[in-house]
Amino acid sequence: MTGGRGAGAPGVKAVSVVSREIKEASVLRPLLRRIYPAAAVLSAVCFGVTLFWGFDWRQIIGFAAGYGYMCLCYEYLARTCERAVTLEKSRAVSAMRICYAVRFGGLFLLCAAAMLSRCAAFTGILIPQFFPRIILTYIQLRGDSEK
Repeated sequence: MTGGRGAGAPGVKAVSVVSREIKEASVLRPLLRRIYPAAAVLSAVCFGVTLFWGFDWRQIIGFAAGYGYMCLCYEYLARTCERAVTLEKSRAVSAMRICYAVRFGGLFLLCAAAMLSRCAAFTGILIPQFFPRIILTYIQLRGDSEK
């Protein structure tokens, strides 16, 4: 790209404007903005349910770590999906496979570390990983997926 409206050095301004437009025009960003608050509420509700068995600070750490890891994974997944649609098929498939391997490998390591160190409840880490699917199903069943 060269120049354009208001571009100083050829190519520099135009590229930065295009990359900013791509980030702002993300199709998945509005969906993630709906998932994160609902997942936080579900994490709090599930933690509340665990209080029936007695208070354990490891549950708080587990649900906080699980929620945080879920947010990181979905940010990574969204960026990978947005990048994959611009790639040729074989590279897109490879990018998505690597994304899934990294996400589930990280989840395995996080749960293993929680179980071995006993500093967090691994159930609190695992349960929030199901929330996005639950939330997306709820959105689809309500029929407000376009909002």
